[in-house]
Amino acid sequence: MALYASRILRLSIEKLRDHSVSQVLFLSGSSPAFVDRSGTHYIDLGELSSERIGEIHELCRMVADDPVEESDQDSTYTFVLRHIGRVCCTFRRRGDAASLVVVRDSDAVESVGAIRPRRLPALRAEAKPDTEANPKDD
Repeated sequence: MALYASRILRLSIEKLRDHSVSQVLFLSGSSPAFVDRSGTHYIDLGELSSERIGEIHELCRMVADDPVEESDQDSTYTFVLRHIGRVCCTFRRRGDAASLVVVRDSDAVESVGAIRPRRLPALRAEAKPDTEANPKDD
């Protein structure tokens, strides 16, 4: 079942690549959703159960920057996603209901692309020894 939770997480988190998306929501009893400037949009991946949200939370918790207690009913932690940057997760469980909210970490430094040195052009001329440049003294 963790494989299915992993797929839901991957497909949902991909929405954060778009900078207009402010958060991704996993709420028990509804489909995963993302929020952008125009409102909330549901992703057609089926309704999530509290157990499925717990599985998604476990996947996120495993890559958290700092250890997160397993028994916590409320957890907030951060981790880094390639191509997205640092995200902040807030997990809550109340009775049979669970929620996980994923947002870009507002405290994180803006990601900057790596600065790579320019590749120098290939040399195309052939070097030939210059015999007249060093005349021998007789």
